Amino acid sequence: MENIIDDTLMIGKEKYPIKRCELEQKKLMFFPENPRVYSVLNISDEKPTQETIEEVMCRADHVKQLKESIKSNGGLIDPIIVRDGDFVVLEGNSRLAAYRMLNKQDPIKWAKISVILLPSDIPESAVFALLGQYHIIGRKDWEPYEQAGYLYRTLKESNKSQELLASELGITVSYIKKLIDVYTYMIDKNDNHPNKWSYYEELLKNRGIRKAFEEIPELEEKIIDDIKNNRIKMAIDIRKLGDIAKINDKLSKKTLRDIVKGEEDLYSAYEIVESSGKMDNNYQLVSNFRKKISDENFANKLLNDENLGDVEFELKKIERIVSTLLSKINRNKKNY
Repeated sequence: MENIIDDTLMIGKEKYPIKRCELEQKKLMFFPENPRVYSVLNISDEKPTQETIEEVMCRADHVKQLKESIKSNGGLIDPIIVRDGDFVVLEGNSRLAAYRMLNKQDPIKWAKISVILLPSDIPESAVFALLGQYHIIGRKDWEPYEQAGYLYRTLKESNKSQELLASELGITVSYIKKLIDVYTYMIDKNDNHPNKWSYYEELLKNRGIRKAFEEIPELEEKIIDDIKNNRIKMAIDIRKLGDIAKINDKLSKKTLRDIVKGEEDLYSAYEIVESSGKMDNNYQLVSNFRKKISDENFANKLLNDENLGDVEFELKKIERIVSTLLSKINRNKKNY
């Protein structure tokens, strides 16, 4: 170590002693839980080797750009963060990879790298909080897929609850749950590819789609197969399936079954339902209102309402308005 400066670093609510210094970069180890490596290798559990991590990192375009930036600046602007003892780089693996590339060009000039050295006995909870501050609640340079993968492996290996992780990071449980749900679903469907994240996120957040999957289980298998084989062009197109599903009538259900049979694809099925006019806002508003008041649970709530007289008054007004509207519709239809 050279030019050692004692200092402290706040992680979460705790202050930890650190040393600012220079270390020989060849002694440093890549962080084996680096989500970017997992995403490139398309693995969820198996630990990559140091050689594999370095190979993956050095191929990345952002590392190649970073190498040129470091070279032009004559070194790092921000030091990397290293844990003493095992010399694992907790934060700054891309910078270490860039240094390894520079070191091959000039072993003397790029032999040492600026670091913040954390205590060797720093708790894993502090390491988790540190990375969370940088990549989940801070600059968020990890993609949602990478954030989810890191949280997934942390939950699996630490046996901590989602509530505890949320508390340590200072984020909501619902945010962690959403990430974990999508990531787990992708693993279950054997499509753990980062570029498919948005497809499955759209799929899981749409209630209409989930209900359609419950009613037509084969539809889920067909849509997953279409996603895997790139027959659905963009993630946003998943919403077309939701638009069809939320109509929830004979035509929409038939088109969904036709998708399963292979007689229609998502796009042609959407055109069929859209051309029926049933995706218009007015139709949807009236249809949703009908479904609401037809629901048995809703009816029971109305019947047990303490203001039943007021409810009855409003329903009679609605009855008169509906009767008037139907009369006008009939007159309009005769005019066409």
